[in-house]
Amino acid sequence: MKKSELTVQIMLGGPSKRMGTDKALVTLGGKTLLERAVDTWKDYGAGVQLSVGAPERKALAPAGTMAVADIYPDRGPLAGLHAGLRACATSWMLLVGVNFPFLTPAQADVLRDAIGDADACVYTLGGQPQPLFGVYRKRCMSYAETMMLNGDYDIHNLLGWVNTAYIPLEDAAPFRSVDTPADLEEAQHLI
Repeated sequence: MKKSELTVQIMLGGPSKRMGTDKALVTLGGKTLLERAVDTWKDYGAGVQLSVGAPERKALAPAGTMAVADIYPDRGPLAGLHAGLRACATSWMLLVGVNFPFLTPAQADVLRDAIGDADACVYTLGGQPQPLFGVYRKRCMSYAETMMLNGDYDIHNLLGWVNTAYIPLEDAAPFRSVDTPADLEEAQHLI
């Protein structure tokens, strides 16, 4: 797959209860997590779009960046993936959580190169899939919709429904997430 066949979707996340404030807007190294994510991914693939969840969060999108609200609200990341696949103009989408500031385009290249005929490609850490950083084929949209209509909102379960390629990763450092004030403080020391 060529990079031009892939849209990057940055997942802004939900209510950020553990952070106590919108994690997309917390500052790390002089930039918000959202600014960092857009800067990292703006030149990767066919473009960047933001999964904002609720329609009122569309205002968070920087100028020139499409904001995608969930079609099925309050159903977590699976709803964001579904809406994003529906909105993107490409056959593939790279999903990236805004709370993962240490992931890089080089790690996305590995996913892109490894997907082959699969519908999805994600890393695993200690055997656990990491679905919030993965490449998804557009046809995953119908599986996600069926799952949500049947009351299953777990994005991990989608990986079992579709043909998924898994890439074991030993180094968990790129997947260091910023979800709590303690995570943010620790990340500040690494920037």
